Amino acid sequence: MPLTKQYLRYVHQASFGVVSGRKSNAILLAGEGGRKTRQLRIIAPAVEDIIIWDPRKGEKVAVLRGEKCEVSVLAVSLDGSILAAGYENGSVKLWSLSTHDCQITFSGHKAGVTCLQFDQSGTRLVSGSKDTDVILWDVVNECGLYRLKGHKGNVTDCCFMSTHNVLITSSKDTLVKLWDLDTQHCFQTLVGHRSEVWSLELLSNERRLVTASGDRELRVFAVDAPEDETPARAGHKRKLKGTDEG
Repeated sequence: MPLTKQYLRYVHQASFGVVSGRKSNAILLAGEGGRKTRQLRIIAPAVEDIIIWDPRKGEKVAVLRGEKCEVSVLAVSLDGSILAAGYENGSVKLWSLSTHDCQITFSGHKAGVTCLQFDQSGTRLVSGSKDTDVILWDVVNECGLYRLKGHKGNVTDCCFMSTHNVLITSSKDTLVKLWDLDTQHCFQTLVGHRSEVWSLELLSNERRLVTASGDRELRVFAVDAPEDETPARAGHKRKLKGTDEG
């Protein structure tokens, strides 16, 4: 009679002593004042919770208790009043950094949230996900505005243009897309990278777009608008031309 081996099944039950999680970014939040007097806070993911640290004292200021699902990405509004947290179950929570209370929970993604960003006014929030969708949220009215479809891979990064109603997104599908938020359509797709595009950044008063990819290349795109158009009219007609930077 053959013998069968039995193996114990170990299931994770709890975590303790967590300083920061590995799946999400951490944020350094600096208040007003001089270098030695201004208030500093580090906002760090801690599995399903979020810990706010005082780096000068090395102490916890607050613990934001979240879902049973792990935190996947963090973002703070430009005025430093609202913290957005994305989770692996596809939800997004908005936390008040003054009261440390959860104000809103958005549900719309079918997979983990991978990127978040507020616009300049802090009234809109964009989220990208492993489900390849991009969703724009209305922070004031606490609702979703619309869903943008077009990427074929995980959305990796996103950013608003401050001078035009345009959103830029990158993805593991090697593409960078520019979206006209007035019409909710993609009006330009940037190609050239041979691997996943992991990050993007607008520089020089939004005259340059830099993208970083797993193909070990940075690509710099010039953002041009016709001189005879006002910024309001230029909008979705802005075209990007790319040059390689090694």
